[in-house]
Amino acid sequence: MMAAAGFDPAALGLAGTGNPDVGARIISPSVKLSESPAVGVHPTFTVIEPAEARAVIGYGDGTIRALGLVLDGAQPSVVAQVSATPIAAAADIGGAGVLIGTDGGELLRLGGSAVTRLAETGGPWVGEIAVHSGKGLRAFAAAKTLTVLDAEGAVVFSASDHPSTVAGLTFSPDGTRIAAAHYDGVSVWSLTDAKQKPVRLDWHGSHTAVAWSPNGQFIVTAMQDKEMHCWRWKDRTGMRMSGYPSKIRAVTWTADGQYVAASGADTVTSWDCSGKGPSGKPPLEFGYVYDGVVRQVAAHPADHVVAGGYSDGTVLIGAIEQETAMIARPASGHAVTGLAWTADGATLVATDESGAVAVMRILEPVVS
Repeated sequence: MMAAAGFDPAALGLAGTGNPDVGARIISPSVKLSESPAVGVHPTFTVIEPAEARAVIGYGDGTIRALGLVLDGAQPSVVAQVSATPIAAAADIGGAGVLIGTDGGELLRLGGSAVTRLAETGGPWVGEIAVHSGKGLRAFAAAKTLTVLDAEGAVVFSASDHPSTVAGLTFSPDGTRIAAAHYDGVSVWSLTDAKQKPVRLDWHGSHTAVAWSPNGQFIVTAMQDKEMHCWRWKDRTGMRMSGYPSKIRAVTWTADGQYVAASGADTVTSWDCSGKGPSGKPPLEFGYVYDGVVRQVAAHPADHVVAGGYSDGTVLIGAIEQETAMIARPASGHAVTGLAWTADGATLVATDESGAVAVMRILEPVVS
């Protein structure tokens, strides 16, 4: 399915001719990289907190660490310790604070170094979190139950009749609906009419992530079956995107909703969702095989640019339409576990399985 894509090393300031992926791993001169020493613990989430100008990272030992977005190579410092493993997170309303879900069934909020409990389930893991800053809403899912809280912490919506554990949450861009991924599809709930039945978007199989396009036109899921499914919200038409060699762990939309990019292949794949959607269009691709597959993707907050993190620790930043990429971080030997851009698109943060954190400053626009 995924044909070879063009790659112009000269245009990216990379030396050499022919296949630029052979031999040296040269960091682009358009990127300044700072690496922190490995913590030695697996990171479970990576979030940028704009209000504090820091990256907040959860670790498998229950520590919450933070790192300023400076290029000093410092190790992230512990700002909090929680009693269970943090497994999900998102920047809180307005980018101030971080919401954290744990396998102890708690929804926590980190503010500075203080942790407060917003909700607890009595057992089921809080494995999914979503925030809508414009409406001042927080959502979390535990087992088959979805709960939406307002900014004061009051429950404004709850639904528990999903067919399986909720595996993904996403608000509509206007914050009037929320979509929950589960086995055999997606349930879309109205937040303005609690009596309204959910819209069911059906497709057989286990849906493990969901993301609503920023323009509101499409809902896309990643599936356990190594494929994606996309629904056009206007008429609920479904489109299948298949051919991935491994599980898709991450999907990401460009800011205008034209492209959705995914992990799961040896290249970063981006589908053109302009017009009626991706049906009949081959994906655009950049990057070539190093020693594995793309594990994480993160779209730039403004441009048609995506960062891809590989299973060997390599991080590429590529321009979707040009199908070209530059190396922002060389292989570390440990799979990338998280990628996050700052809101201005000038800095990218990556974590890998060793617990190391890479801060990459973009010195020149990727798209000229």
